[in-house]
Amino acid sequence: MPELLATLRPHSEQTIRRYTTTDDPWQASSAILSTTLPEWNTTTDTWGDDTAEAVAYTRAMTSLALIYTDGDPDTLSSYHRRRDADLTDTVESVGTGRGPVNGNLGALMKGPVALHRELDDHSQTLTLLLDGESWTELTDRRTGVRALAAIAVLGDGFDVRVVASPALQRELARRYPRWSEIHLGLTGDRDRSRDGSHRTRSYPAATDDTHPAWAALDGLATTPGKRRLLGNLDADRRRSYRDIEQDHAIDLEAGTISRYVLDLETRGLVTVDRRGQQNTVRLSTLGDTAVERFLDADHELVHPDQCRLDGRLTDTPHAFTSTVSSRREGRTAGTPTTIDEWIATTGDPDNGADYVQWLTGPDGGFSPQSLHRRFTTTACGTGITLVDDQPHAFDDGRVAYLSHTDDETLVILQWGGPLPTLGRLASALLSDKALSTILTPSRLGRAFEAVHDTDFGHDAPRVLRRGHQLGWYSDDETTYEAWRDRITTVRDRLLTRLAELTTSDDTAARSDLFEDLHGFVATATHLYHAAGVDLTTTIRLPDTDALARNTTQRNDLCTFLAKTVPKQSVYGVHSGYRMLFEERPEKLCRRLPTKIESDTQLDLTMSWVLAGPTVTALHDAISTALSEELTTVRKAIAEGTEHAPTLEIPVRDGTTYPAIRRVIDEVAMTHDVQWTPRERQRLVRLCLRSFGLSDTTDSACPYDVVVSLRRALNESQTPTPADVERAAATLPATRFRPDLTPTATKLYATLLQADQPLGRSELIERADISASSYDRRLNDVRALDRVTAVHVDGHRRWTTEDPTAPPVASTLPVCARTDHDQTSTPLLTHRHPTRRTPASEGHAWRWRLRHQKFRHTVCLPLDTTRMLDDQSIHPRPGLSRGRPTSHPSTAPATDHPVVPDSHQTTLPTGNREVTE
Repeated sequence: MPELLATLRPHSEQTIRRYTTTDDPWQASSAILSTTLPEWNTTTDTWGDDTAEAVAYTRAMTSLALIYTDGDPDTLSSYHRRRDADLTDTVESVGTGRGPVNGNLGALMKGPVALHRELDDHSQTLTLLLDGESWTELTDRRTGVRALAAIAVLGDGFDVRVVASPALQRELARRYPRWSEIHLGLTGDRDRSRDGSHRTRSYPAATDDTHPAWAALDGLATTPGKRRLLGNLDADRRRSYRDIEQDHAIDLEAGTISRYVLDLETRGLVTVDRRGQQNTVRLSTLGDTAVERFLDADHELVHPDQCRLDGRLTDTPHAFTSTVSSRREGRTAGTPTTIDEWIATTGDPDNGADYVQWLTGPDGGFSPQSLHRRFTTTACGTGITLVDDQPHAFDDGRVAYLSHTDDETLVILQWGGPLPTLGRLASALLSDKALSTILTPSRLGRAFEAVHDTDFGHDAPRVLRRGHQLGWYSDDETTYEAWRDRITTVRDRLLTRLAELTTSDDTAARSDLFEDLHGFVATATHLYHAAGVDLTTTIRLPDTDALARNTTQRNDLCTFLAKTVPKQSVYGVHSGYRMLFEERPEKLCRRLPTKIESDTQLDLTMSWVLAGPTVTALHDAISTALSEELTTVRKAIAEGTEHAPTLEIPVRDGTTYPAIRRVIDEVAMTHDVQWTPRERQRLVRLCLRSFGLSDTTDSACPYDVVVSLRRALNESQTPTPADVERAAATLPATRFRPDLTPTATKLYATLLQADQPLGRSELIERADISASSYDRRLNDVRALDRVTAVHVDGHRRWTTEDPTAPPVASTLPVCARTDHDQTSTPLLTHRHPTRRTPASEGHAWRWRLRHQKFRHTVCLPLDTTRMLDDQSIHPRPGLSRGRPTSHPSTAPATDHPVVPDSHQTTLPTGNREVTE
């Protein structure tokens, strides 16, 4: 921006000299400001930073144009040389955040942009060449947002022409969809902004009218600690002072917190509850608005003018998901990035991205809670769940994601070999984020008293050391603060060793590191278990084919699970590994006495999910490795001289009919959906047909099931299977209806999402396919149960019917056919009602179809009716096979006589016929 302003300076000076009629810079600049910034001389409002900097820019530019434009700097006095340099600096730094009063884009808009917009006869052309490599390799999304916002601001006063390669344009459209839609979709204007020196703005003119929340933030620009405190509070969750004290993201001294909270309370930004033993604080309604609208991801103040710019330019201006509050997710609508693509876009930790990031989700309506449920619902209880999925490979495999609710924590990481994966898991479970947000002093207690059962008969340190076998917890670490300092030091040392030994051939050093990391992870999981927090770890394997082909890699994965999972077992407060497998006498002697009840089992402190394209094919190999490991118990237990509970680690296929049924039941319970058993059965079959990774209906990806169900629940409190399938059609084509070709999938998904019947040209355009592809795949689509042909104004159109609704349109006459005749889809007549229906405009045609009557209704004999169900017709002699879309008993009763057996009657049943 300074380079652009310096290049633009001669034109700006010429514009000022052409406009002004006086040589007095003060009078000339005042006249210009009255045109470019009418509110600058108001006596009722105070200036904001942007207004002050815009006024300083106009004063400086006018002085340069009228005083210093023709003078040789070498001939000027020292005073004038310094003044010329100061004026030049003011002019070239406006709106960059480094100007006279650190104004941002609002100053740029009110200063040079407003000057040229109001004073130029024709818009000055600015050509901006975007460097493809710099943009595609940009890791900090905020930098891109600021740059695009600046380009948009310049477009308000100049003819800005953006030059970008097609590949870069696609990248910009993916990462900044709303900005690209507004500013790069200008092919009719040759990729340049619309001409005209006085254009109507699409947003209100910037003013200095202060929002109450913005007014409450007055004076916090110089106190970053208060802004950090404010940005890390929530409106719906109270935090105690001691939790805030341990939060590394806030990083405040204990004595400072109370003073800052009092000041924020005085401003009305927070509310304090002083009724308990510990004061707790949360955001007030005003504070929630202030954080949402006027604080960015770095807890910097964002002026209301800049908020308006961000709101119309692009999505939420943040990059590092690990530092973004969940309440600021999904503020803007638009086409969301797919979940898997977003997760794979980890950023580069070497260039500022965090190794452990919060699972907050992509922009576009994915709340952290819905993402959390997407992954945790998949786990089939304790043990190991295998899920066939199509995960994208992480940009940087060293990154792990962390998510949590009040009683559940989720870790997502990518398989990178046994040692790196174990290190990443350890780093995430006891990361600074986890210690600051999950394992807090409020949850654990100052001296871990909150995780100690007082009826057990031992003090908390003894239970933690000799029961849970908590590592690195000596007499010097019995308080939370001391233990946290110790455990974080140990964590950092382990990760340093991991970096050194990841590619090392030193087997002894690697073995020692494995042992230490296993102890560290067991310490973490037992502490989570003691605190009452359920743990789920998802390991993504983007290339399971390589594991299946390579015996060494497959054995590494199986051995990792066999050695790691049993260590995360517990019996009450006792470590399951110490009870079953430990052989070292010095470890065995440091155990609390245990009373073993008969027929009891060990519990696991963590559930595991493995996700990959064909990971279920590894079921037998993983089960075998676990069985071999679990049979090698300590000699005393094997001989029967010592009793211990049994340990079972089930390996489940998360894609089968029972697993999908369990997922549907859990979603129904979470959302209090009252599906009938038959509806649930139909939903399971729909999911098995829609989300498999092959053309069979034996399995389905539970991730797609959860997403489709939740999207359907956003539209209806009790969605039907048809609603769920319509929601499923919004998934990427590669994740919906694998039994169809990609072109047929696009056609079918387009019909499901359509608000009205579509013809050939509309289908081709909406599905984004070629005419030849349409002609080749139309028969595949029309053969589907829900696809029906209708007549609209004399033209044939295609639509989808709800299979649960009674037949609603009349069939055209169809001649009787023999078994060898080619099956054809009946053509239905689409009728237009004479009055408005109570249905919504978007689905009015569906309502019309459902509520129309057949021209001819035929009653079946009673004994024949009993033979029909909702799935198929079981024929008797004389009754041909077919599948009605609804039970015949639901058809409206009539007074027509029963048709004799000797007569042939065509029964309308949706898009099929039953002939008797």
